[in-house]
Amino acid sequence: MSRESEPSSTSAIETTASTDTATSTDSATSAIPEPGWPLGGLLTLSAAVFVALTTEMLPSGLLPTTARDLGVSEVAAGFLVTAFAYAMALGAIPLTAAIRHWPRRPSMVATLVGFAVVNVATACSGSYPLTLVARAVGGLLAGVFWSMAAAYAVRMVAPERVGRAVAMVFAGQAAALTIGIPLGTAAGSAVGWRTAFAGLAALALLLAVLAAHTLPALPGDRSSVRAGVVDVLRIPGVMVVAGTTTVVMLGHFALYTYVARQLERAGLGESAVGWVLLAYGVFGAMGVGAAAVLVDRRPRGALLAALGVMTAGVLVLALSGRNPVPAVAAVAAWGLAFGALPTLLHAAVVRAAPATPETADSVLNSGFNIGVGTGAFLGGRILATAGIAAVPWTALALVAAGAGMAVAARRTGFPELSKEPAD
Repeated sequence: MSRESEPSSTSAIETTASTDTATSTDSATSAIPEPGWPLGGLLTLSAAVFVALTTEMLPSGLLPTTARDLGVSEVAAGFLVTAFAYAMALGAIPLTAAIRHWPRRPSMVATLVGFAVVNVATACSGSYPLTLVARAVGGLLAGVFWSMAAAYAVRMVAPERVGRAVAMVFAGQAAALTIGIPLGTAAGSAVGWRTAFAGLAALALLLAVLAAHTLPALPGDRSSVRAGVVDVLRIPGVMVVAGTTTVVMLGHFALYTYVARQLERAGLGESAVGWVLLAYGVFGAMGVGAAAVLVDRRPRGALLAALGVMTAGVLVLALSGRNPVPAVAAVAAWGLAFGALPTLLHAAVVRAAPATPETADSVLNSGFNIGVGTGAFLGGRILATAGIAAVPWTALALVAAGAGMAVAARRTGFPELSKEPAD
């Protein structure tokens, strides 16, 4: 049913959500132990993001050795990534809704301990089905984690610092792309993929201890209104942000999954591809920094600029053919733009639903991970049927469509802030 056909219901939900914003915000703010910038807690959350993303993506770099060790094909080993992504997409909303009243700190600590257990199980497993189950459980935990991480940061700071707090937390993503995944892949190749996952388990356990000591003891959602998932979906802006995210991620991962093939087609050797992907991560870190500066001042302009640069980068990559110079420049621009997106998108969705940030963020995360899994599948189908040259054009159509959705969402979803935040 369209929003226009149920104005009274939607208005009631908007009014309820708006009324509850003050209650939720007041209870969260009163739980902050001391004023100021909670650097220790934000750095712990950033490190947790590093562990979560490295846990998710590490198998991609270790598929050949993992497949041989488990006695399966590389295609089957690839399902270790797919199972994680789809479990995260399917579990994020119901699990986040189920634990929304739980205190935040023990919930985060338990999730990090869960990551440690899952990575130990992955490292010790000699069975492909058991490994697949462990990865799926890890995906369920990740769905909860990603929904909590940004919302936790939001509740730790004053409203005018929300964007900068989210940016600091998601700096862990850039660190995972530039350090965690390459280092884990190198370690897995040198001493075995099981050792790499065991190291991640140890790091997750250490972070659980740090989280227990550095994160403030914030309550769960104690709002007077029991807003369900359907209620949150009806809040103006939530579905706009989640829908835009899904479309952009479909395009991104359709191409990113096979970017090595695209770069090889442009004339780059295997070692050169590795350096280009490292540059992608470095420029992604720069994108995180740019988002941190702009997210509390010009969020709409920053998002449209990021999507514009991303669209241009994919277009140049599609046109580069067998010329490596524009291909490398395109990947760098693409990385810069994509690095900024998580901060801008997470900040947008929690601003759209400030009374229920965890549930709203879980909707965003489900859309994100549907884009991850489905985009990779779509890219593979295009590669198999039309060849690698057609993959960037498919990605371009989807990214451009997502950019168009963001341009149209001027009033809800991606509005410009009405006034400058205080420093």
